[in-house]
Amino acid sequence: MFINFRARLFLLFLALAGSVLVATLAAVSFVTSEQASRSVSRELNVSERVLSELLRVRGEQLQLAAQVLADDFGFREAVATNDRNTLISAMVNHGERIGTELMALYRPDGTELASTHPNAAAQLSQQPEGLLRIDAALFQLVTVPVKTPDLIAYATLGFRIDNALAGNLKSLTNADITFFDQASARIFASSLSLAQQQSFQQAMREQQLAGWLNAEDLAAQQAEFSQTNLLLSLEQSQAQQSYNELRAQYFVFGLAALLIALLLAYISARWVHRPLVALTQATQRIGQGDFSTQVQVQQQDEFGRLGEAFNQMCGAIAEREQQITYLAEHDVLTRLPNRVSFQQTFEQLLVDGKGSGYLAVLNLQKFRSINDRLGQQFGDRVLCEVAQQLSESFSDAHLIARLAGDEFVLVYTADGMPLEVLQTRLARFIEAPWLVGSTHYRLKFRCGMVRFPNQGDAVDVLIRRAELAARRAEQANDILAVYQSGSDEAYLRRLQILQALPEAIEQQHLQLHYQAKLDCQTGRLLGVEALVRWQHPQLGVVRPDEFIPLAEESGDILRVTRWVCQHALDQQQLWLEQALDLQVSVNLSAVDLQSDTLVQFLQEQLDQRGLAPQKLTLEVTESAIMADPDNAIQRLQQLRDRGIKVALDDFGTGYASLAQLKQLPLDKLKLDQSFIRHLRDDPKDQIIVQTTLAMAQQLNLQCVAEGVEDAQAWQLLRELGCEIVQGYYFSRPLAVHEFGAWVQTQAASFLLGDSESIMGDTCNASQD
Repeated sequence: MFINFRARLFLLFLALAGSVLVATLAAVSFVTSEQASRSVSRELNVSERVLSELLRVRGEQLQLAAQVLADDFGFREAVATNDRNTLISAMVNHGERIGTELMALYRPDGTELASTHPNAAAQLSQQPEGLLRIDAALFQLVTVPVKTPDLIAYATLGFRIDNALAGNLKSLTNADITFFDQASARIFASSLSLAQQQSFQQAMREQQLAGWLNAEDLAAQQAEFSQTNLLLSLEQSQAQQSYNELRAQYFVFGLAALLIALLLAYISARWVHRPLVALTQATQRIGQGDFSTQVQVQQQDEFGRLGEAFNQMCGAIAEREQQITYLAEHDVLTRLPNRVSFQQTFEQLLVDGKGSGYLAVLNLQKFRSINDRLGQQFGDRVLCEVAQQLSESFSDAHLIARLAGDEFVLVYTADGMPLEVLQTRLARFIEAPWLVGSTHYRLKFRCGMVRFPNQGDAVDVLIRRAELAARRAEQANDILAVYQSGSDEAYLRRLQILQALPEAIEQQHLQLHYQAKLDCQTGRLLGVEALVRWQHPQLGVVRPDEFIPLAEESGDILRVTRWVCQHALDQQQLWLEQALDLQVSVNLSAVDLQSDTLVQFLQEQLDQRGLAPQKLTLEVTESAIMADPDNAIQRLQQLRDRGIKVALDDFGTGYASLAQLKQLPLDKLKLDQSFIRHLRDDPKDQIIVQTTLAMAQQLNLQCVAEGVEDAQAWQLLRELGCEIVQGYYFSRPLAVHEFGAWVQTQAASFLLGDSESIMGDTCNASQD
C-alpha cells in the first residue's frame, strides 16, 4: 500500500518517540523491580534486627521481673529452708503478677525445688536463657540466681510466645512473624492468618516452602532463634505498591509525552511536507507540459532555496522545451516547418475537413551537382535562399515546408487562390533568375500538384501523387504538371513487387526459362540463355524488366543471381547426364560485378557439380561495366582466368567506347536486337551489323545476334559471317519441359536438313 512522505515522516517521528518511551518504561520497570526486590530484602533484614532487639529488650524486662523474685527475703528464706509450700506460693503469686506461665526453681546441680512444669528443671538447667520448646509450647526464658549470700538456687521464668505476641511483634516490625519447627511441621506462634498457617503447615509437610511462598505472593526471610525457626514474611504486592504506583505515574507521564510527541510529529511532518507537496505538484505539472506555474515556498531554509532553484530550473526547461519543440517541428537550416510538422498540421486540416485545395511539391533539380561543384556551404545558401523566396512569394499560402533535402511543399486552399493563378505564380517563381550571395545562378525546378480531397485524403498519398506529377513533368521536360488520376498505379505495382520479391526468392516462386542459341551457319543447337520468370498469384506475370531493376535498387539482385546460377547449373548437369552438352548463359548486373564473393561462389557451384567452367557464359551489359569500369574489368578478368566465358550483352546501346572495349576481358559480343529486328529493310542496320561482325572477328570475339525473328534476317547474318543466333524465329524462352520437347522435335531438322529445309522447319516451329 502506498504511503506518502508525510505519513512516513509522521510514522518515523512516532516510532522514535515510541521507541524512546518504551525503552524508558522498560528501564524504569526493570529498575523499580530490582529496587523493590532490594527494598523488600532490606525491610526483612530490618524486621529481623528489630525482632531481635525487641526480644532482647523483652528479655531484659523479664530479667528485672525475675530479679525482684530472687531478691525477695521471704523467697530466699524459703529456698534456704526448702519450704516447698512457701516457694510454690511465692512463685505463683509473682508469676501471676508479671504474667509468666513457666516458673522453675532448682539447685545449682539441677535438682528441682519447685516447677510449674514437672521435669522441666533438667531441660532448663541445660538452656536457662533464650527460646525453648517445653511441652509443645515455645517460651522465652530468663534465669536469675538466688543468693543468701551464697548461691543456693536458680529461678527460671518463661514467658510463652503465642499468636498474640507474634501479632504485637508484627505491629512493631511491619512483617509477619512465624515461629515454627520445620522438622515436625509445627507452628508455635504466627501473625499469619489461620488459613495461611494451615497452608504453611501443609507446605512444610510436603517440603514445598518455596512454592508456598510464591503461591501466597510472599517475600520471606528465615532465621534461627535458639534452635527455633523464625520466618519473616511480607506481601510482595504490598511491598511493591509504592513502586507500582511510581510505574503507573511514569506510564501516565509517558503517555502524555507520547501524545505531545505525536502532536509535534504531526506538526513537523506537515511543516516539512508542505514544500515537498508544492514541489511534487509542480513536477507533475512539468510532466504534463505546464512550465508557467511557480513554486511558492515561503521558508528561508534549504526548502526555500530548493524552491528557488526549482523555479529557475522550470524556466530553463521551459526555454529548452520551446527550443526543442521548435527544432523538432522546423528544419534547422531553412527554419521552415519540417516534414513531421507539415504532416501533423496538414493531417489535422484534412481531418477537420476545412474545404479543398491544392498541394504543390517543388523539386530543386540537380542539387547534388551544386553541392559537388560549388561545395556544401554554397548548397546550404541556395536552400536558404529558396526557402526565403518561397516564404516571401507565397506568404498567403496555408502551409510552406521543407520535405527533404531539395524538396519543398506548399498548400493552398481552393478559396485562397484559383488553380490557374497558382500555376502562373509557380511558373513565374520557377523561371525567375536567382541571386545567391553575389552570384547569379540559374536554378531548375520541377513542380507537381495534386488536388485534395478529390485526389486523396491522406497526407502520404497526396505527397506521393504530387511527387509522381513532378516526376512526370521532368520526363516531359515541363516545369509543372498536375496529377492525373490513375497515374500512380505503376508506382503501387512497383511497391508491391519490392515487397513480394524477397518472399518469392525464399519460397522458390521464381522459374527459369531457356532460349536456344544456334550455330548461325548450320543451325545446330549450341547452348541456351537462362532467363528468370516470375508468376505471382496477385500480381500475375511479373516481367524481368519490371523486377530486375527493382531488385538492383533494393540489393536483392545478388540473391536473384545466385538463385539463377544454382538452378541453371543444376539443369546443365541434368542435361549432361541426358547426353545433351549445352553452353549455358547467365546474365549479371552491375551489383553482381561489385560483389567480392562472386568469383568464389561460381567456382564453388561448378566444383560441386563437376562442370567445366568453359561451358558457363556470363553476360554483362555495357551499362553494368560502366558503373565501375576498373572494378568490373578486374572481376571479369578473374572469371576468365578460371575458364568462365564472358559476353558483352546489348552491344551498341551503351556508352562503352572502342578504347574501353579493347581493355575488356571478353569472349563474345552480343548484337542488340534493335539492330537485328529491321535488318532486312534498314541498310544502316546492315552496315552497323557488318562493321561490328568484322570488328569482332579482328578482336577474336564470337558474335551473337539476338532478336532474330524472320528467315531473311537469319540469311543475312549467315552471309555476313555471324557465328551464333537466337531469337523467336527459332524459339522463344521455354520452360524446362517445353524446351525438352522442342529439342526432341526440332533438333533433328537442324542437324539433318539443308539450309532451305532448316529455314522452313524453324518457321513452322516458331508458328507452333
